[in-house]
Amino acid sequence: MRGAALIEILVALVIGLVVVGAVLATYLTTGQTGRLQSALAQMDEDAQIGLRILSNDLRMAGYARPVNLASETSLLTKTYNGRAVFGCDNGFKSAADNAPAQCGGSVNSPAIEITYEADLFNSVVTGGRPSDCLGNSFKDAESGLTHNRYRANGGALQCTGPKGNAAPLVDNVERLQFWYGEADSANPRKLVRYVNASAVQDFSHVLSVRVCLLISSAEAVITAEDPALKRYVDCDLEPTESTDGHLYRAYFGTTALRNKIPF
Repeated sequence: MRGAALIEILVALVIGLVVVGAVLATYLTTGQTGRLQSALAQMDEDAQIGLRILSNDLRMAGYARPVNLASETSLLTKTYNGRAVFGCDNGFKSAADNAPAQCGGSVNSPAIEITYEADLFNSVVTGGRPSDCLGNSFKDAESGLTHNRYRANGGALQCTGPKGNAAPLVDNVERLQFWYGEADSANPRKLVRYVNASAVQDFSHVLSVRVCLLISSAEAVITAEDPALKRYVDCDLEPTESTDGHLYRAYFGTTALRNKIPF
């Protein structure tokens, strides 16, 4: 019987190693692509949920039941005529009381307070009663006026209800930024500028709110072979680089305050 030569064995080993290496490279590339696609899909979903929560509340800002119509001016008198939205660039001083918030918080994150009268049609019904942003229902003896306060805290979009309790609503939110569309005092239907909370002259003239959510991936998925993925644009439209291997992406949305737009 004739055996295989040493050179034939070496050639067969080399061919086998090339085939195994190609299969392994394809597997690693496919796995990395899958992880990136999964991370981007998760980020898109988190952003969509967060923007939808904020947009739904902003559309209700300033809503209250009408109780009277002035025949001379045709203006409605409502159960609540206070400010619809209020914001602070560095958070609120206190969010534990069922009362309008004040600036001066210890968390260095922009925060917004959205106020409206919750009822069975514009809020989640809990136990047959309207509720705040966390699903806490109002009792029969309590007012349905809710002060929903949102901020980014601990890597999540957080809401604090009028009862003072706070809870995260959406994870992987690294930053939350607001710009307020303010109308001209002489022409309340004319939107003249978008500014941060500290530059708003009168929140009663705010007709819309622009929101930015900076979302991160849940896991570090950027490798040394993908340096371009480190670069992203933040909420201020400034080029930035990721330093922790996580993907980052800024998502924007603008909502008109329907109950504040004059006829």
